[in-house]
Amino acid sequence: MRLNGYTGYTFGKYSIIEHLKLNRVTHNGDEVDDFFVIKLKDRHSKAALLAYADAAESTDPELAADVRQLAASAGIDHPCCQLPD
Repeated sequence: MRLNGYTGYTFGKYSIIEHLKLNRVTHNGDEVDDFFVIKLKDRHSKAALLAYADAAESTDPELAADVRQLAASAGIDHPCCQLPD
């Protein structure tokens, strides 16, 4: 995976990894909070957000609705849509 292999510092999309390495992102006690960042302009973000909303529907309909609203302006519907780099 490209994100895991990056070793330089930047303020862009790899910033979260660098902040983790520098202990600027904290964990909740013994729990580890894993996350994956998706840019709304990523061509595939709409599909990812809609899949997440579908999965969340049964346990948190309000969250699912919010994510669907976000998906409405993501991916091919984003004005700066592009393939992930």
